[in-house]
Amino acid sequence: MAMPEHERERGIIRAVRVSEYVWAVGIIALAAALGLLLRSHLQTIDVAMIFLLAVVVVGYQYRRGPALVAALLSIGAFDFAFVPPYYTFDVHDQAYYLTFAVMLVVALSMGQLTARIREQAQDAGERECRARALYALSRDLSAGGDLQDQFGMVARHISEAGRGDAQVFLDGSAHELRPGDRPGEGVFESVDVRVAATWARENGETAGWGTSHCAAAEAMVVPLKSPSRIVGVVTVQPRSFDEVLSEAERKTVEVLAHEAAAAFERTILFQAHEQARVEVESERLRTALLSSLSHDLRTPLAGIEGAASSLLQDSSGLPPEAQREMAETILEESRRMTRLVTNLLDMVRVEAGAVVVQREWQPLEEALGVALLRVEERLVGHAVETCLPPDLPLVPIDELLVEQVFINLLENAARHTPPGTSITVSAWTEREAVIVEVRDSGPGIPLGEEETVFRRFHRTVGADRTGPPGGSGLGLTICRGLITAHGGRLWVEQGTGGACFRFTLPLQGPPIRILPAEAVEG
Repeated sequence: MAMPEHERERGIIRAVRVSEYVWAVGIIALAAALGLLLRSHLQTIDVAMIFLLAVVVVGYQYRRGPALVAALLSIGAFDFAFVPPYYTFDVHDQAYYLTFAVMLVVALSMGQLTARIREQAQDAGERECRARALYALSRDLSAGGDLQDQFGMVARHISEAGRGDAQVFLDGSAHELRPGDRPGEGVFESVDVRVAATWARENGETAGWGTSHCAAAEAMVVPLKSPSRIVGVVTVQPRSFDEVLSEAERKTVEVLAHEAAAAFERTILFQAHEQARVEVESERLRTALLSSLSHDLRTPLAGIEGAASSLLQDSSGLPPEAQREMAETILEESRRMTRLVTNLLDMVRVEAGAVVVQREWQPLEEALGVALLRVEERLVGHAVETCLPPDLPLVPIDELLVEQVFINLLENAARHTPPGTSITVSAWTEREAVIVEVRDSGPGIPLGEEETVFRRFHRTVGADRTGPPGGSGLGLTICRGLITAHGGRLWVEQGTGGACFRFTLPLQGPPIRILPAEAVEG
């Protein structure tokens, strides 16, 4: 019948302790042999010093028990071999009793002192190793990452400290180090390990392999104790049951587990806070969206309803000009509603990160020209000047997205500037990018609001709104999202006299496809 693993561990510990006593006896025997070799050249006090030195060596190398045995053996060996009559324990000179007493007191004192110094040095070394391991774990955890990343870091450090394979489990969650290692599988297939894990969580102490609690378990279970609660456990499966963890190594594993528990709790609380913040932000966005819809849709719907009801009730009595004007009102308000819904859908795509950019190398003036045609009616009363140099390179862009950026910026300029003012669109190359500028001649953006204008549903009020109404407060938000998706940035440039928006389009893109000569000729 095979011996249980914990019995083997206890046998190894007993063997180690017995070997310390054997070495203590051997050192004293070596001191006695040295004294016998030099007895003719040494005085009795010199031999006593050799024995005291041997006791000091034993006290420095081993625990107090072997040091005490060495002290008693040194007195006996000194009396037997170096005090007349030799090779007997009889003492003819009563003065030697005082010598024995002094030797015993000095040997015990020196043994105790050296043992204490050795233990203090050992404790200092263990604390240094523990602090080094704790610092390494804290440094990795401070680098950030989600819970799964932290599980990997903690498992790696505890595996090194515990000389085994570590896994991390959180209570009340499916988070674990390795996919599929859920409670009831892997290390938890063993009933002894499950019992040890339950005991460790309930009592907040280490259990399982190498401990006095649930020692029959094949793994050591360390509770993850945060300052407020136990958040889970760490299991350490030894690579070899012949290698028993020392008390210092087990303490190091426990310290690392406590540090990991605090980090896990901070991450869990942070994630809960972020989730709550996202929910609050989503609720705020939903409220703002409903408010915007109820406000912005009410006006065009009222216009459509009024014009349509007039046409239905008394279309025959209305002159053709009035009928045409009402039809144009219906058409314009319908287009206004279409723009609003389009902006809302674009904003949802931008916020969800669902914007797919299909870059192709093409001239920037094509996207600008299409945008000018689409907003031609809304730019009535504004002179638009384009300043695109003839040597402007091709840019890797998604034409439809950049076209939408131009439309939103041009509509924004027309909406916030009085009729008769000009709008200028220019572009130039700078630092591996093309910079595009859309500038109007209106009142401009107030100082301090350079970032505010890009917030969702933000609208300029008061004297700044000199153009026709109809803005949803989403155009600039969408523009920034589309430009960011291209790898560029959009910002407000102050000091140009009027509102000035600039954005960059990086020139890094897919390779330019060169068509063969036959295709070009065809």
